[in-house]
Amino acid sequence: MLRRLLLLLPVLLLTACSASPAKEAAQALDLSLPAGDVLTNIDTHGGFHGDGTSCLILAFTPENGAALAEELAGRTDWQALPLDELPATVMESILSLLAGQGLDYTLPTQGWYWYSDRSPAGHSRDFPLNCTIAIYDPQSCQLAYFVLDT
Repeated sequence: MLRRLLLLLPVLLLTACSASPAKEAAQALDLSLPAGDVLTNIDTHGGFHGDGTSCLILAFTPENGAALAEELAGRTDWQALPLDELPATVMESILSLLAGQGLDYTLPTQGWYWYSDRSPAGHSRDFPLNCTIAIYDPQSCQLAYFVLDT
C-alpha cells in the first residue's frame, strides 16, 4: 500500500502544482484577468525541447470585458491594433501552425495587442525563436493568447 502511494505522489504533486492556462496567461501578461470562459485551448508543446505553439481564447462578460478594455487602453505595454509588421508576420505563422489543430481565428480590426520576443540574447534573425502575443477584441470581449516556442 505504501509503495503505491509513493508511486502516485509525483503525479499528485504535478497535478496540484500546475497552473491553469488562464492563470499562466494572466501572469505572463501581468494582468489580473476577470473570470472568463475558455473558448479555445490548444497546446502543441512537447518533446525534449518543449517546442510548440499554443493558443488560449477567453471570453468575458460585457461588464468584465469593458473593465479589461479600460485597463488595457491605459497601459503602455499594450498597443492599439492593427499589429506592427513583425507581430503580424509572427501571427500569420502561428495561425497557419494552429490551423491544423482546428483553430479558426480572425484578427480583430479594433482593440489592443501585447507582444514579447523571448528569443535568447544574441539572436539576430528577422523572425523570433520564441515569442508571445496577446490580442484583446473589445467587440467580442475575447482575449486571445498565443505562444510560439521553436
